[in-house]
Amino acid sequence: MFGYGFVLALTRSMLTAMKDYKNLFSPISIGAMQLPNRIVMSPMTTDYGTADQEPSDRLIAYLEERARGGVGLITVEVCSVAVEHRYQGCSLSIGDDRFIESHRRLVDTLHRYNVKVQPQITHPGPESLISFFEGGQSIGPGVNVNPGAHQYSRALTKEEIPGIIDLYAQGARRAREAGYDGMELHAAHAYMLLGSFLSPLRNPRQDEYGGKSIRHRARLLIETLQACKKAAGDDFPITVSLSGYERFPAGREINESQKLAQMLEEAGADAFRISGGATDRLVTQMVMGSEYPDAANATAAETIKRVVDVPVMVVGRIHTPELAEQILREGRADMIAMARPFLADPHWPDKVRNGRRAAMRQCISCENCIDSMIDYQNLNCAVNAQSGRELDNILTPAAVKKRVLVVGGGAAGMEAARVAQLRGHTVTLIEQQKRLGGSLVLASTVHADNEPMLHWLRGQIESGEVDCRLGQECDEAFVDSIKPDVIIVATGAAVRLPEITGADRPNVYNGVQMRRLVEGCAVAADFSMLPEFLRGPAGFVLRQLSRWLTPSVLRQGSRIWLPMGKRVVIVGGDLAALELAEFLAKRGRKVSILEAGKRLATEIGDKRRYEHMLRLDQLGVVTITEAQVRLIESGGVRFSTGGEELRILPADSVVIAGAPEPELSLQERLQLLAPEVIAIGDCTGLGLIRKATDDAMRVACGL
Repeated sequence: MFGYGFVLALTRSMLTAMKDYKNLFSPISIGAMQLPNRIVMSPMTTDYGTADQEPSDRLIAYLEERARGGVGLITVEVCSVAVEHRYQGCSLSIGDDRFIESHRRLVDTLHRYNVKVQPQITHPGPESLISFFEGGQSIGPGVNVNPGAHQYSRALTKEEIPGIIDLYAQGARRAREAGYDGMELHAAHAYMLLGSFLSPLRNPRQDEYGGKSIRHRARLLIETLQACKKAAGDDFPITVSLSGYERFPAGREINESQKLAQMLEEAGADAFRISGGATDRLVTQMVMGSEYPDAANATAAETIKRVVDVPVMVVGRIHTPELAEQILREGRADMIAMARPFLADPHWPDKVRNGRRAAMRQCISCENCIDSMIDYQNLNCAVNAQSGRELDNILTPAAVKKRVLVVGGGAAGMEAARVAQLRGHTVTLIEQQKRLGGSLVLASTVHADNEPMLHWLRGQIESGEVDCRLGQECDEAFVDSIKPDVIIVATGAAVRLPEITGADRPNVYNGVQMRRLVEGCAVAADFSMLPEFLRGPAGFVLRQLSRWLTPSVLRQGSRIWLPMGKRVVIVGGDLAALELAEFLAKRGRKVSILEAGKRLATEIGDKRRYEHMLRLDQLGVVTITEAQVRLIESGGVRFSTGGEELRILPADSVVIAGAPEPELSLQERLQLLAPEVIAIGDCTGLGLIRKATDDAMRVACGL
């Protein structure tokens, strides 16, 4: 049984959390729907449905985990009102009575928890994939292009509009019959059918359903809302999803969104969910990366909240409960909607409410979720490899408890140790450096969004039951003292440095050297920028200070002093090089990148690459691909592009990033020291945080 002190401490932490987040965890109503708190899981396309467009066991298990985690309202992803017009290959439909039973099974499962559930109901319109699945043509207010599938819609005739409205009305009726607590009507981002009709960009019609007037462009939405109310009942709450400010030339401006919200409230809308941006292939301003400010849509939400009398929720770049509480406390919105944070941690509401804020795993805006949909049509999360795999019950206790030795304290090693310990194994983690983090320390220094993941993994190891040995080499004697049943090798990649004449100059740095400096384990040779007599003492001082040199401290200190000149050339163009270029450019350096390949950062997806390229452009970073570096000299770097003619880039300092390569020599040396020796993470090939967590989860859950 728990002792009195433990119960008292837990009670105090819960009371503190209730005080600190009193708005976030206060109840609210959307029409007749009573919510236990103001946290909403907003709809997010997963493609987890069946080929027949029904909720699958996988989708239900995924949503059930979020319901179990304490959210107040879950909005299920897009449900098409027209069976033949699907949004994705395995997205959902509510376009026929045969779908009611499968949706009822979903709702009944989630209702076992204190959560309300609603579907997002839509007609995909120009975004329909009908041409791929049925051989027909998508429809819209005019001839519109689906930016993802590159298909053209035809203009909906005026005579067809009543039938479309009835499809929505019947979808609303089915949602109520399936047991949903309400519904969300999708009309945002200048896409899908209703959003396209609202859009000045997409709606060229000259009849009463189009034109310059917002009242005309909104007519289809208003008539649809009224029909849904009539079919499902006035007491069936309907939230309308709107992009408040579309941030796109000729997109809808905020003043029109204000008028639109007032018109919709008069027509029966019970609440609004305010997002931003307009559609493109990379959903650029719909799902925003770290170059956008936190709570990017809060001003638009507040603008609309000031002119309506129904609840307004806001979504977009709200990753922490502190920011969510601040928005509510300041009266900028009535509810907080989040999507990707629930991928990273489905239980964050309960963790925060119960005073366990430090245990919350935070979204790091890496955009892997979107890139996984673009590349594989299968949503996954870089920081939470369990997301989308809830049906597999992968964290169940191990049938046979083993002694597990994890070698390497980077992202892969820490995650493997954490998961193995959770499953009941006896785990020892050994790291040759005096602190945990590995390459994630440098990644967190140059790109601050990575730092929450570093702190979370360290906290999980330090607060758990993993036997953590720092500052120790993994040799045969140590392994023999542990006598492990399994050794997991997670020692990271080797870095191959190209042979370049002049690379030994004192103004030239390399990726290995920079990592050692940041991690506080540099040797005298790493201080090549200093006079030789100072290099040894500098290494000693750095090692003594290393425990205090956190990524945030290093970032702040680097704004005061960096051992680099004003003009910096980076040789190599992988993700690490791009992030370093941004880091240096923000600190006043004129940065250029020379990459031998045809494209930068090939290890990441299109969305994340686009966002990095956008930042590099805004920061004035010159990028040159297919560049062969020939010589580093005192004034710059000589290179060629396709021919023998040499060009020069002026440089005061040069950074040779190097190419990460698999490094399996330790696994080979340990092969005979345990029954199982398994390598994971970057030592088997570069894969970033996503590969680290996925390898770690897969191996630790297979023990």
